Amino acid sequence: MRAALLLALLASTSSEAVEEARAMAPQEIDLVSETLVVEHKLHRATFGGGVIATRGDLEVRCPTVVAHYDKRAKIREVVCEGPVSATQGGKTMTSQAGSFDNATGMLHLEGGTTLVEAGRRFSGERLDFDVGTSLATLSRGQADLPGSEDLGPLRTEDVAPFRITADKVTHDFDERRTTFAGNVEATRGDLVMRASRLVVVGAGDGKVERAWTEGGPVRVEQGERRGSARRGTFLGGGQRLVLEGDPVVTERDSSLRGDRVIFHVGEGRVEVERPRAVFPLDRARRAGE
Repeated sequence: MRAALLLALLASTSSEAVEEARAMAPQEIDLVSETLVVEHKLHRATFGGGVIATRGDLEVRCPTVVAHYDKRAKIREVVCEGPVSATQGGKTMTSQAGSFDNATGMLHLEGGTTLVEAGRRFSGERLDFDVGTSLATLSRGQADLPGSEDLGPLRTEDVAPFRITADKVTHDFDERRTTFAGNVEATRGDLVMRASRLVVVGAGDGKVERAWTEGGPVRVEQGERRGSARRGTFLGGGQRLVLEGDPVVTERDSSLRGDRVIFHVGEGRVEVERPRAVFPLDRARRAGE
């Protein structure tokens, strides 16, 4: 069975009003299903038996769809019951439940949400995806982002992709830019970085090109080493993490300060530019004896 609710233009004597109505009115949604139950008094139609809902290049699949429409038979919202999968171009999204607001063009997915595109994988409790702008926002999100695999001859271990978690993750597909905000933790290989905000820019193949922190202090762990600074920048596709702004690196009971502190991912080493060492007093005394 096939159902399509067509967009009708609002009648108006003003051409400007007509253009405004076109911009604001919902677009056509095409729904294909095995069964259809229409409840006119409730302005509701239930599609069952496996449903495919299409609007433009967005396709949503789920077992059952409840479509809510207005008095002019325009679909305002579709609610998906059961596991949901959605695709748009090279993007694939999944969740346990979801809905689509046809007036705003927002797809809302909840429960074990995932989003995969060009080597990047996002997951979270909730995903809000703007079909028109290709902007995705996840709450309590996680991203697995590939970085450079050329980590040099001193590499001591195989380095996995970046795994970054945050309270809120926003990805702009057009700009290939991901912003992580709130309790950010970025892990790659033996290195863990924590900050309040991290911005990541990727290449067309999904690999991280560069990333930098914003809005607060940075803390780093690499084995027994600890580092801190006002800001941090990943360079070389994630091969190096550069700390700037009063950077300090400590290991056991000694510490180093310098102009910049550079952690080398996967190599278990750190580099300090213009270092100034600080040792415990008893060690300094023994060294002078």
